[in-house]
Amino acid sequence: MPMKPVRKTALLGAVAGAIALLSVPMAALAKTKVILSNDTQALSLKGKTFELFKKEIEKRLGDKVAVELHQSGALFDQKTQIQGLQLGGAHFISPTVGIYSSISPKVNALLLPFMLPNAQAVDAAVNDPVVRASFLPELEKKNVLPVAVWVNGPRNIGYKREKPILTPEGMKGLKIRVQSAPIYVDTMKAFGANVIAMSWSETPTALQQGVIDAVEPTPNAWVASKIYELVNNITVTDYCFDFYIVGSNKQWWEGLPADVRKGIQEALDAATHWNWENAKKINQESNAQIKAAGVGIYELTEAQKKPWIKAVQPIWKRFGDDLVGAKVVARLKEIGEKYK
Repeated sequence: MPMKPVRKTALLGAVAGAIALLSVPMAALAKTKVILSNDTQALSLKGKTFELFKKEIEKRLGDKVAVELHQSGALFDQKTQIQGLQLGGAHFISPTVGIYSSISPKVNALLLPFMLPNAQAVDAAVNDPVVRASFLPELEKKNVLPVAVWVNGPRNIGYKREKPILTPEGMKGLKIRVQSAPIYVDTMKAFGANVIAMSWSETPTALQQGVIDAVEPTPNAWVASKIYELVNNITVTDYCFDFYIVGSNKQWWEGLPADVRKGIQEALDAATHWNWENAKKINQESNAQIKAAGVGIYELTEAQKKPWIKAVQPIWKRFGDDLVGAKVVARLKEIGEKYK
């Protein structure tokens, strides 16, 4: 097909654009764009960690970078963020671990219910050579490079019912929202609940409208989203200690100028340190705020937890022995026992 003649006005516009481009300082053209995408609210623990990460990058690298931070799933939500990262639409994301299962099914083993009880256990597991080898290659093959671990906190079950739920039998008929990762879905099914998978950004409205009547986030997420105002009670099962794997676009990260990568790494280290130092305090403050609002918080005794642990034994087999093998599960058990 022959090319259409260029209109004079279009040509003049193109020339003007080229002249304008030449007038832009070379420093501005050389800036490295850094795009940070967060799927939770800015006031959440993760949102605050992202804010600090942005500030620390800018403090260290100044005019060398142009940093964008998109909060509350404004750029990519829980369902789309991994593809967004892989394609270069974002350079850093920090999903809960189960979200990565769409490209690395074996990460589900890191979330075996009642396996890793706290942040120290999580840190030991993620950095254990045997455990790490089970999921890291899968992620890197998909252009996702894990660069840090951020803490979230214990996931517990909150609901609209007036009476507290203290046994798995009490979960029957409960319409609970979970992330779309198989480990979360199957764990709640093992407890007897009716499971509805949806993105976090959709959850407050769904709870308000009665599409769901229960959720199971961490204390800081309850407060940041204000959904604690929509439930009557919370059962502290501590069935999962939740954490985030900060992922970067592998190709982008490895292609950065050495000085820029060094500055971003230092900023990431500072943000990670703040996250680990403040997670417990922020979750405790969140629990206090929830209690003050009149929401009942019921902590299970060790004896009360036994039926819950028994209910998820098939999950241990499905996402443990059958998925990653007995050797990895043995290491996870050892780590979990050590840090109880």
